[in-house]
Amino acid sequence: MSGAAVAMPAEESLRLDHNERLFPAPELVHLLGRVPATTLTRYPEAKGLERRLARNWELGADRVLVTGGADDAIDRICRRYLAGGREMVTVVPTFEMMPTFARLASGRVCEIPAMDDPVPLEPTLDRLGERTGLVTVISPHNPTGGVVSASRLLELSARLPADAMLLVDLAYVEFADSDPTPALLSRDNILVVRTLSKAWGLAGLRVGYVFASRTAIAELRASGPPFPLSGPSIWLAEQALELGDRVTAGYVAAVRSERDRLPVSLREAGAAPFASEANFVLASTDRAAALHRRFHRFGIAVRLFPDLPELIRITLPGDEATFRRLLSVLEGSR
Repeated sequence: MSGAAVAMPAEESLRLDHNERLFPAPELVHLLGRVPATTLTRYPEAKGLERRLARNWELGADRVLVTGGADDAIDRICRRYLAGGREMVTVVPTFEMMPTFARLASGRVCEIPAMDDPVPLEPTLDRLGERTGLVTVISPHNPTGGVVSASRLLELSARLPADAMLLVDLAYVEFADSDPTPALLSRDNILVVRTLSKAWGLAGLRVGYVFASRTAIAELRASGPPFPLSGPSIWLAEQALELGDRVTAGYVAAVRSERDRLPVSLREAGAAPFASEANFVLASTDRAAALHRRFHRFGIAVRLFPDLPELIRITLPGDEATFRRLLSVLEGSR
């Protein structure tokens, strides 16, 4: 599932179609000039970053793998667990790279249509079989923004076939009301994928990571390149983690506030927004294409889905002035 191409004058463009953080944390901007020159000349070593992530979650470093964004993590997981035509069970619509990486790994994709639940338990269990290699869950879900409870994920984990794995993509979890990561770390058949691309605003660094059992991490480490990140990316990611909440807290709070307000304007414009715990809101309307064109005229990119023409997704900017600009365009469409 891919978004419609949007061409806009650069000086007017406001990208609210890729769920990125628009403005970097000021605490990180000034660090750009302090990146050590040695990170340019040496092969990048990510062990220190993995140890820091492990300490944050009270894990051994051998249970953490740093990857080139969450995409690299998903790619490795698919190649490891779907080889030979094994099946991925996934809800659709979903993040477009999930089925893409599955098919590139020669896996089969078993789709469960569901707009109101990121992992409907009984339909998912009905599709499990001897060829199941992966069950994938995104929470908060992309593109709907819906979430799955830790208890549901643990129940699904307990009922998987012996050699199947549960991939839980938590790319947007910092925006959610709760984080299931601590509970998920207790299960050897769960692979937790996270990223610094969203709430941390570091999409350009391409820093993702996986929490899993020691065995799974060793296998995933061997299934990709030995240096998935650049030296500057590793150094800046370490600095961001050192700063911690100072990088994310203000932005996440702003997004949550906007997330409460945008659905009101969407309803007034005749759209039906989905409940979201992510940094975006998906809405259903037969005017999706017209709204997309209107935003485009005002230099704002929002996401359309060619296969789902009545859906439109809007990233929350996390900035009051930018959010007011978004609302003014939406309100003028009534």
